[in-house]
Amino acid sequence: MIRIALDGPSGAGKSTVAKEVAKKLGIIYVDTGALYRTIGLYVQKKGVDKNDREKIISMLDEIKLDLVFKNGVQDVLLNGEGVGDTIRTGEIAMYASAVSAIPEVRSFLLETQRKIARENSVIMDGRDIGTVIMPDANVKIFMVASAKARAERRYKELIAKGEECTFEQVLQDIEQRDKNDSTRDVAPAVAAKDAIRFDNSKLDKDQTVAEIIKIIKKKTKKKLNKFYKFIKFLFAKIAKLILRVKVKNPQNEVFGKPYIVCSNHTSMADAVVTIIAMKNQVRYMGKKEAFKVFGWFFKAMGAYPIDRKNGDVGAIKKTINILKEGDCVGIFPQGTRHPYENPRDTEIKDGVGMIASRAGVGILPIYIKTKCNKVKIFRRTEVIIGEYISPEEISFPEAAGKEKYKKISEYVFDKICTLGENAEVK
Repeated sequence: MIRIALDGPSGAGKSTVAKEVAKKLGIIYVDTGALYRTIGLYVQKKGVDKNDREKIISMLDEIKLDLVFKNGVQDVLLNGEGVGDTIRTGEIAMYASAVSAIPEVRSFLLETQRKIARENSVIMDGRDIGTVIMPDANVKIFMVASAKARAERRYKELIAKGEECTFEQVLQDIEQRDKNDSTRDVAPAVAAKDAIRFDNSKLDKDQTVAEIIKIIKKKTKKKLNKFYKFIKFLFAKIAKLILRVKVKNPQNEVFGKPYIVCSNHTSMADAVVTIIAMKNQVRYMGKKEAFKVFGWFFKAMGAYPIDRKNGDVGAIKKTINILKEGDCVGIFPQGTRHPYENPRDTEIKDGVGMIASRAGVGILPIYIKTKCNKVKIFRRTEVIIGEYISPEEISFPEAAGKEKYKKISEYVFDKICTLGENAEVK
């Protein structure tokens, strides 16, 4: 699991950035600010003053909040009804700031947020995520921007929505909220000691997202053992000369969580080519016979044996355990090599679907593209990395058992084949 805490003052663009980062990394976005805004909306609708602390506390028993995720996007339900954009007005923002300073309100929402983080890979934005909600987050970022820059962004948003306001009013609101949020006694909006401070005053949304993702990947990248790094370096040098390996779309590689790497299979070199292409360590199963001679080497590289002749259930369980422990594994859906053949004409196995389903992980599709579909020395080889397939995308709730495993495997292999069909090797 990967847990990302994105804190910062109002108007820094946390929610917009967090949503986009979640989409690109295939994780869940939890808009904690929306929860406080929703309580603020309820208080406002009931005609209660936002500073009437005792009355607000007494109303908490009347409130039931639920988070519904659709394609990784959060929707807040207030007593069973979606709140939509009604919580995004300036007035409700001020209510949210007021109610969030009440300890009882924060306690009311604390367990809801922590439960989501325990059960999912998430990015959560707010004021005190890294200090209170997720103090054990893998990555903590405190995103800031000057009050003027934030006011300009907010002013443009409000005008685009047709709301009447002046820049001076928006700037004054921003500065007042900054003062309230940073000086309150309960969970003030301050950076955690181990948070990375990131200023996006001069960056647009896309630039901010790109830089945040760089920070996340750097912080969550698993350290490789020295032997693996050395052999990988050696293989890369040899492959560059002999196999002429080129990697396409390396930015699609995901960090901070386990997944299965799946590719077409035409040569004994496919595993080596994949290991070279990936920054993450990818662990492959190998025939147990090979381990009798080169076992020490394969094990040092993270490989593990399988008895293909006798249906090795233990190897399947080991693969699932490796994934649950946070490592990535490589699996060939075709099971065996099919040189010179169109992969769509070959049979595929259901093992990928079974392991992905039981381990609850996603899949990174890869196509190894060469002339005539066969890796050979001095023939150019392209490793095309596709977009990450999340566990939600392959959940297929309408199917079960072998039918589900088959459906997952077929879906993934279609993605792999499409990668190859859309690319040309010169």
